[in-house]
Amino acid sequence: MVDAACCGPPGPCPPCQHPAARVHSRYWRYIAGLPAGGRQVIVRLRVRRSFCDQSQCRRRTYVEQVAGLTEPRLRASTAARSAMRAVAVELGGRPGHRLCAKLWIHGRRTALLGQLAAQPVPTRAPRILGMDEFAFCKGRTYGTVLVDVESSRPVDVLPDRETGTVAAWLQEHPGAEIICRDRLMAFTKAIRQAAPDALEVADRWHLLQNLSTADTTLCTATW
Repeated sequence: MVDAACCGPPGPCPPCQHPAARVHSRYWRYIAGLPAGGRQVIVRLRVRRSFCDQSQCRRRTYVEQVAGLTEPRLRASTAARSAMRAVAVELGGRPGHRLCAKLWIHGRRTALLGQLAAQPVPTRAPRILGMDEFAFCKGRTYGTVLVDVESSRPVDVLPDRETGTVAAWLQEHPGAEIICRDRLMAFTKAIRQAAPDALEVADRWHLLQNLSTADTTLCTATW
């Protein structure tokens, strides 16, 4: 347990950025940090709740935050949440919870899954855009996942795999020079409509699948 207290002038009111002139009250916050020496670390932080004296502001009181450590209504430090987010991305909920328990990181299953918030979609498409379908419910509902091939990071998820949806996204997010797609004809039509200058290529997995299908067909016909 690490005891700490905020010092110096309180920060400004978040909505109106007006500096505080009066302190409403003080209380303790318990912030889970990264482990140290094989033990879990809890920061017991003394914070101040201040008045906002601006009559036009809807916020009457607010609590000061420590940059790089706290955020409103969160019980884990910024560094701990970054570690939890990395674990959640790689392992998910229950496996991530088991790993956090061994690493002495405060990360329950629901807290880990809560870290998987959607990242903001860039205004322009990546130079090499990956495009593939996936199943929300196999055999019934399908969507489209868009990936930055160079960084191996997802860019956006579309609710379906229709030509109009994909074409509308490409028109709103120009900049793709190479589009790596699967064999779905709807993707080809969308690319021709919205990004005719982009080079279409097939990814390695679908090339191998095409080769395997052709070999199977040839061997079956020969046999």
